Amino acid sequence: MESGLLLRAHAERPASWLDDAAFVNHARAFATTAEQYAALHAGDLFLAFACARGVVEALLALEREHFARIRVFAASVDSSPEFVNELTQRLRAHLLVSDGTTPARIASYSGRGSLGGWVRVAAVRLARDIARIERAAARPREELDPAVVDPELEILKRIYGDAVSRAVQEALASLGGDVRTLLKMHYVDGLTIDQVGVAFGKSRASGARMLAAARMTLLQSIRERLVATIGVRPDETDSLLAFVRSRLDVSLARALKSAS
Repeated sequence: MESGLLLRAHAERPASWLDDAAFVNHARAFATTAEQYAALHAGDLFLAFACARGVVEALLALEREHFARIRVFAASVDSSPEFVNELTQRLRAHLLVSDGTTPARIASYSGRGSLGGWVRVAAVRLARDIARIERAAARPREELDPAVVDPELEILKRIYGDAVSRAVQEALASLGGDVRTLLKMHYVDGLTIDQVGVAFGKSRASGARMLAAARMTLLQSIRERLVATIGVRPDETDSLLAFVRSRLDVSLARALKSAS
């Protein structure tokens, strides 16, 4: 029965992607009888396991055959290009990124139904989660509440807390979709630089540069808004920026919760 599974898998996917023994061992988690083996979608199971192993050709096939249809999957929720782009990136991270202790979620695909249907269900669920939390985030957010670092920052909090909170929210709203998604993945989902790189199809170094650039862009935008709304000179915003930087991670996690 295992040899039959291999024959069916290789009829659909290149045998060079995986070691046969590794694939058979993986399939044993989902089938024990001849009937169960016969019912498995062998080619889909082979593709999913190869993706979990990081086989580049398999990842490209997944993108081409399934991720390319995400606009269709998202149609019942939001088919706008920005939403579809964010959903694609987040689904990629959701299914393909390992946390270092457990395999990527796509390794849990059992082969008992089609991989296309499995990806569609995951995409629709994630799309609904994103839309639901974004609707909740559209309601007024609580005041930015940084922890007290020193007396000066406590004074700044009391005087400028509302202005800083609005500046952070407006600056985030002004960012491009990819930048917002990158920040959400890192600050809300807790993805490492390596994992962010995978989600965007980039190397670790590129992921680190993207994150650093996103933070710099955000801080500059916050600075400009504070100058415009509070009416102080740019050089007088240094203390306020120190106030923002001191709790930026907490502030971003709260403000970006809409995309968790």
